[in-house]
Amino acid sequence: MATPVIIGLGAVTAALVGRHLLRSGVLGKTAGDQWARGGFKAKMDRTEAIAILGLKDGATLRNRLKDAHRHIMLANHPDRGGSPYSRK
Repeated sequence: MATPVIIGLGAVTAALVGRHLLRSGVLGKTAGDQWARGGFKAKMDRTEAIAILGLKDGATLRNRLKDAHRHIMLANHPDRGGSPYSRK
């Protein structure tokens, strides 16, 4: 009889600790933290495009840029559930 109570209290404790760690930012990052900081310019420049794609400027940037762009376009393709407006 005491075993189910102990298991239940352990589950509640684990849930509360997990909730606290998620809210404090120790576990996981929110989606907003992964986006580029600041506002966007009227016309996108090179540094803004690199920041949006999550890349760093370097010698192999050209190949990584193509791969990252292709990955985003495939993920947001209308035939795969993406928006047709994201490609414009």
